[in-house]
Amino acid sequence: MAVLETSTLRRSRLTGGAVLALTLVLVLGACSSSSKSSSPTTKTKTASSATPVSAASTLTGKTPCEKAGPPASEGQVLDGSGHFHRGPYPQVPLSESTRVSLEQEQVDARAVAVKYPTVASAQAAGYRESTVYVPCIGAHFTNTSLVASFNPSAPSELLYDGTKPTSKIVGLSYLVFHPGGPPTGFAGGNDRWHQHTFNGGLCMKGGLVIGAESTSKTACAQEGGQKIALNDIWMVHDWIVAGWECSWGVFAAECPELGGKAGLDAFH
Repeated sequence: MAVLETSTLRRSRLTGGAVLALTLVLVLGACSSSSKSSSPTTKTKTASSATPVSAASTLTGKTPCEKAGPPASEGQVLDGSGHFHRGPYPQVPLSESTRVSLEQEQVDARAVAVKYPTVASAQAAGYRESTVYVPCIGAHFTNTSLVASFNPSAPSELLYDGTKPTSKIVGLSYLVFHPGGPPTGFAGGNDRWHQHTFNGGLCMKGGLVIGAESTSKTACAQEGGQKIALNDIWMVHDWIVAGWECSWGVFAAECPELGGKAGLDAFH
């Protein structure tokens, strides 16, 4: 999930849809009762179960994503211990049976991308804008009715190369409410889930995200906002859209091919 710095958000207020903060409030409200009535199986791996390669050895500074600036938010690129790992992750070897399971899951996921090729088609299906376009991760459109569990065929978020009705899909994002740890996701150990909980979480104000995790509590308060740690919200991206295959990995936190400018699109 993307977060922009305060000054950028002031220039790029969301229009025509729910903003990220409101989305997450709805997520928490909609899922709190279900989390009390059932106990989903907790995934044995954690967000940092596989050690990522050193960022210094993998970043080139030449990809559109890197040229566009720093990571969208700390939660995208920090592991559970707070280590910085922007860039590609090594892949965990899979058994034949696991690979077959993952293959079918990705077939189902690709079908979703084909079903919602544009922002207009996503909005018609109940997805609402939850972030402006952000380099490296795109513009997020969220359907809060799908956050209670993980389902490859029903991602709670769709990612686009902009926010216009004609903007094209570039990837999927699974945002899941799951207390106690990351949910059981895709087959194998390569879908490393992330959170936005560092430094007290996001800075929110009146349904708007006005600061990233790097925003201090004092700075947030000066803007009239409040820091909120989203301890039970987990996210993972899935870059399976034809033409937008991510060179940092299908489940990478960022896709280096997505450049452009925040608040605009991948091409400006």
